Amino acid sequence: MRAFCFTVDLDRDVNLEIPDQDAAGSLDRGQGTAPRFVSAAKGLALLTELLDDLRLPATFFAEGRTLEMLRDQAGCLAGYEVGVHGYDHENLKRLEPDAAAAAITHSCQAVRDVTGRRPTCFRAPYLKTPRNLEGLLVAQGIRCDSSTYADAADCFPQMLPGWVAEVPVTTGRDSAGKKIAGYLWPLHEGARVPQDYVDMVQQVPEGGVLTLADHTWHLVEARAGGILSAEALAQNLDSTRAVLEGVLDAGLLTKTVSEAAQLAR
Repeated sequence: MRAFCFTVDLDRDVNLEIPDQDAAGSLDRGQGTAPRFVSAAKGLALLTELLDDLRLPATFFAEGRTLEMLRDQAGCLAGYEVGVHGYDHENLKRLEPDAAAAAITHSCQAVRDVTGRRPTCFRAPYLKTPRNLEGLLVAQGIRCDSSTYADAADCFPQMLPGWVAEVPVTTGRDSAGKKIAGYLWPLHEGARVPQDYVDMVQQVPEGGVLTLADHTWHLVEARAGGILSAEALAQNLDSTRAVLEGVLDAGLLTKTVSEAAQLAR
């Protein structure tokens, strides 16, 4: 049986690295690069409504500060698995070991404080992992990660050192033979169509896990085009629904990241 994991990064709007600082900012829309959270908030409400309608489980990787900023909306996450995604969307690979450990600890504390639940899994911001990631996660009681990519033919959960299971984001080939990654951002930027992602299903072998990923802010705001009009937002949401419905129609077994991690070998 093949499985499907839908994952979502809940982080600041259009995040980008800022030179000479650890914390990420937001793409400048005329008011500087200070982090913004409006699109992330609106996208969270829209996406959880869609997931509720589809009865699709999902794993949200919450950046600590974003989760704190959206505390009043955290009820949207009540029915979903919540993992961690750094505290300030730091590039953990660039940080000193103590700083990386502190960022992960801080993000775990934010998840516990806002949701009342212990985080179950981890995804590194920018998918850039620090040294000794497994040790840092085990210290927080986290036993599964989703910070890597794997080709569809090899998209099986794997056990890392320290008994941390890796559930990679899937990559594959589209109908033209071009590489496609499981992140939906090209869909939101108009560079791909829903069928490109649905076609990945057939590339997943028996026992494999198709893992797709998204950002809440990207439903509302395009990196290239800015805040979407009402019409463009509706089209964007319809495209996201088309991807998810297409995968579900293929009959894959839906799982959260921690559930898929139990298949690690």
